[in-house]
Amino acid sequence: MKKWNFENTKDTPLGRVTEEAAARFETLGYSPADFYEQWPCFLGAKQIGRFMSMHDCYMRTLGLAGHMAEVGVYRGGMTMFLAKLSLLYEPHATTQVHGFDLFDMDLPRIDDGPQYIEPYERIREMIEVQGLQRYAILHQMNVVTKLRDFFTEYPHLQFKLVFLDAGVYDVVTTCIREFWPRLSNRGIMVFDQYNHEAAPEETRAIRDSLPAEAIIRSFPNGWMPTAYVVKGERA
Repeated sequence: MKKWNFENTKDTPLGRVTEEAAARFETLGYSPADFYEQWPCFLGAKQIGRFMSMHDCYMRTLGLAGHMAEVGVYRGGMTMFLAKLSLLYEPHATTQVHGFDLFDMDLPRIDDGPQYIEPYERIREMIEVQGLQRYAILHQMNVVTKLRDFFTEYPHLQFKLVFLDAGVYDVVTTCIREFWPRLSNRGIMVFDQYNHEAAPEETRAIRDSLPAEAIIRSFPNGWMPTAYVVKGERA
């Protein structure tokens, strides 16, 4: 008997680009420049919704003091998206985007599932070739064992937007413990897979770690990230 997949009950064909469509794109003669400049032609609505959700969060924090952070950078899409938003909306502010990830560190695999591993040097080069070094700063580390030491070394760091894209219990609990006290009042913490069967340990970690009074909200246009909380918000 097939296991019921709760989160796909509202899926539509427009949500993601199908394998057939992706294969067809490759036969139509588009150049890499076309993919850069005409990207809405090729992305599914869900992927666009992902970046819309983060844009909404960013705009809600615009003017708040603090940096931004992503834990779970993978290929750098969201880290560089946030860096470019900062470039557009606050080019002269001190705001930075701090990206934390193992990248290609030689560590044992967590499980037999997908391994989101990307070479650190390739992401760093992507940042440098676009002149984003001032906006996007990478930290190659195991946050479970090293994040507390990092903040001991840099105690001044304050954040206004934190995106947890990890899905692992120890990672999420560690990040909430370390980032929450450093999150500005009215700052936002975003969760990629809350209330989603893709990463049930993330939901458990949030239950165990967030303050009881925190109000967890969903995104109206979101696929993933799925939820966020505004520090200091009251019902």
